[in-house]
Amino acid sequence: MVDLDKRRILKLLLGSGAVASGLYGLVALERIAGGHQLGTLAPRAQGQGNATGSLNLSAQEPILPDQAEFLSSFGFSQQQVDQMLLNARKMQVPDRVSPDDVYLNTDQRAVMPATLARLNRAQRHFGHGYFNILGFNQLLKSAAVTPGIERFTVEEMGLLQWLFYQDATTYGFMGQRVVKDLLADLRPSLLHYDAQSGQYLFKRRAKPLFDRMRADIGSDLILTSGVRGIPKQSTLFLTKLIACDGNVSMTSRSLAPPGYSFHFSGDFDVGSTQLEGENFSRAFARSEVYRKMQRRPYVTLRYPDQNQAGVRFEPWHVKVSR
Repeated sequence: MVDLDKRRILKLLLGSGAVASGLYGLVALERIAGGHQLGTLAPRAQGQGNATGSLNLSAQEPILPDQAEFLSSFGFSQQQVDQMLLNARKMQVPDRVSPDDVYLNTDQRAVMPATLARLNRAQRHFGHGYFNILGFNQLLKSAAVTPGIERFTVEEMGLLQWLFYQDATTYGFMGQRVVKDLLADLRPSLLHYDAQSGQYLFKRRAKPLFDRMRADIGSDLILTSGVRGIPKQSTLFLTKLIACDGNVSMTSRSLAPPGYSFHFSGDFDVGSTQLEGENFSRAFARSEVYRKMQRRPYVTLRYPDQNQAGVRFEPWHVKVSR
């Protein structure tokens, strides 16, 4: 295991979400570090280390080495160091454009609005609740015979297939694929409809977990997003993608691409009744609901601070599926 001082120094140096996909993991760092000791690193700023030669991390103004110098001292190449620092900055400000971000091509960007508009018309037709669990298999058949939706064009289907089947690591998302078939359906018999939120939860694991959290934390805890089929995830991803001007890397730092979302297999999002429109923001990490969640050892976050998926910190996203 990497000792606590190394872990804390990395977080102080690189900030929230720093040890993300490009950091190659703390285990790799430990392996490369070998016999390096923190006490051998000379401080960069004012002040001195403690009597044992290690850095005093409890001081109000931590004495930290230069970022690149610190990482280079473990044997990383300059290219690896540059990538680590870039990934750290991405996680700190996920909605800021990065020099190596990947964009959709011109033809794909041109068809984004029409594709999203058709998905939104389908959502209005089926209703927001049922659209959450609708699969493309049923949607495509229904759209072709439903006035107001109509058949998806070849260009629209090309975009939807690219978003689903493209290897997400090519644009920086490092999470694992959850479902392999664009036409995969959810089985309604396995799902529970939560009338209060209008969301669905898997009966087997997700609903018992949410019920336990609600009993332990109280009525301030609310369900903000449950099961999502591929059309719903595609709609959310496209909405963000348009706001990001086709920047698929930036979009994936805030939202899992279709096929990679664990909402398809059990995960759910929670919020606080006190936050209203701020539930899907860092404000939730300051809420009493989140503080109570932290004290429940049975609650695990899918995207914690410093996660390896290349996704922003999501304190509201509860991990259920593996």
